[in-house]
Amino acid sequence: MPKLSHLTCPSDETGVAGVGVPLSPPIPILIVDDEADLRDLLVEALQDQGYAAVGAEGGSQALALVREQHFPVIFTDLNMPGGLSGLELLRAVHEVDPRSMGILMTGYATTESAIQALKRGAYDFIQKPFKLAEIEAGLERALDHYRLVRENEEYQQNLERMVEARTQEILGLKNDIERLFEGFVNASVTAIEARDPSTSGHSSRVADLTVGLAEAVNSTPNGPYGGFHFNPIQIREIRYASLLHDFGKVGVREQVLVKAKKIEGERLESIYQRLHQRTLEAMRDGLLEAWSKGSTFDHDQVGTLLRHQDEEARRLMELVRRSNEPTVLPEEVALELNLLEDLTYQHWSGDHRTLIDAHDISLLKIPKGSLSDDERDEIQNHVTYTYKFLSQIPWTAELAGVPDIAWAHHERLNGKGYPRQLKELDIPVQSKLMAVSDVYDALTAADRPYKAAVSVERSLEILEQEAKVNLLDTEVLRIFLEARIYERTTGQSRSRP
Repeated sequence: MPKLSHLTCPSDETGVAGVGVPLSPPIPILIVDDEADLRDLLVEALQDQGYAAVGAEGGSQALALVREQHFPVIFTDLNMPGGLSGLELLRAVHEVDPRSMGILMTGYATTESAIQALKRGAYDFIQKPFKLAEIEAGLERALDHYRLVRENEEYQQNLERMVEARTQEILGLKNDIERLFEGFVNASVTAIEARDPSTSGHSSRVADLTVGLAEAVNSTPNGPYGGFHFNPIQIREIRYASLLHDFGKVGVREQVLVKAKKIEGERLESIYQRLHQRTLEAMRDGLLEAWSKGSTFDHDQVGTLLRHQDEEARRLMELVRRSNEPTVLPEEVALELNLLEDLTYQHWSGDHRTLIDAHDISLLKIPKGSLSDDERDEIQNHVTYTYKFLSQIPWTAELAGVPDIAWAHHERLNGKGYPRQLKELDIPVQSKLMAVSDVYDALTAADRPYKAAVSVERSLEILEQEAKVNLLDTEVLRIFLEARIYERTTGQSRSRP
């Protein structure tokens, strides 16, 4: 009996050795044939070659063995009376152990039967009677293929592990970047509020309102925004833009940013002091004039003169005080301010100078608010400062719209907003959402140095008025009201009148 030589196969978790490598531990090979002599001959030949070959006389016994251990290669007779055929056995084996490779042996081979056997899952087909060299060649081919399949599986598993590890690494990096962005945004908001503590919480509230409004737009089935849908990344983009929409205020002078009155601090005190000094000067001049004419000191006359001058000074001080308020300046008060233009006082040098200079008079004549035109321009420029600052940040592609959204939050549909006077079609939808939220929070915010808080009901009325004159988006405001977005920052439900 010729011996099977050079029978090799790859190593895997079953202990299969590589080509040309001594077989240790032995590779299990199963021989299934109802002819005992042939079965025993093949088992003995394979065992001589170092394989752990075992035999089975039929399909049932073979399946029992397959359930107990893994056989890389199974040789089976095609026709086995009284039980499973070879093809039926291989199909059953595949359900139990799909990695096993079947080689069919038959003495009634035809080309058609060989093709059908291969189509139905057999790896190879050997015709009886065969030479042991054919068994050797078939086994080597099967084990080589087995090795390649296992190596490919191992490669795929390693690749999947590498991809999973890389994916986890990327996700970890992504989470780190997101935490970095969150930390940066929070630090920026802190910087904004440090410049103007009176607006503390404004950025966070506007972000909360705008995100809620965007989510409400997502739930709107029809109308101008029925086709709009903001995905989670776009919602985050809106949130970042809202949190940072006022960051440019860090570039505005503090005395302008928190200016509560038209004239403040020492400058206002100086005006009051000069008005008081003017009273004393008038008293002095009156007494000197009377004495130069020979009049004697008259206590009652001096008292009357002093009272008259003091009343005049207090009247002028009250005029300054009323004019200095940031409310709407009444026309009669504006006209009365003209009386202050010609007032003088005596400087310590002896010169007579204008008591209130032209610049301060112009400030007192501001018709509404506390800011001059130049100061208002400086405040409005905070939006451009915001854009320039945010444009320096290397935003990801998904968040690239943050600078533009923040840049346009003070634009108005009729083109009368700032800083670019954009018209309705040029204003991003996200900015229209933020505009409503920003105005609402500015109105209802707790008292600030330059304004008193407005009730929720009155604030909603003001929003509706601004929408009617095409300042705010009517449809956005409708969604804001119907979804009661304003309640997100009030902490309680408030019914409208």
